[in-house]
Amino acid sequence: MLARVPLASGTLGGKYCPGMQFPDRDLRSTRGKDALEKDLQVADPIKQTEVPEGMDMASWALGWCLKHPAVSCVIPGCKSAEHVVANAKTAELPEVDDDHPLARKETPLG
Repeated sequence: MLARVPLASGTLGGKYCPGMQFPDRDLRSTRGKDALEKDLQVADPIKQTEVPEGMDMASWALGWCLKHPAVSCVIPGCKSAEHVVANAKTAELPEVDDDHPLARKETPLG
């Protein structure tokens, strides 16, 4: 399986907050404010209880996808060379192990 949009269009990047609006030219603006609010309500408990201290949520989410036994490839977006480097480093994260409980269930983001 290919994991496309593994950061849930940025929701798992940890940069969005309730009430955030996207410019009209941004594809995310077509989903509506309620969709973002719902996704943030799902993402916040994950961030609070699953993401190891000192790790950013984007790295954790990509690492989680890579460790999932059904996933053979993760296709994250990136807007800079720094994103490419950070994304590549997630392949070696020890904090997300093969037996992580979330690797066995789906989350309702997207």
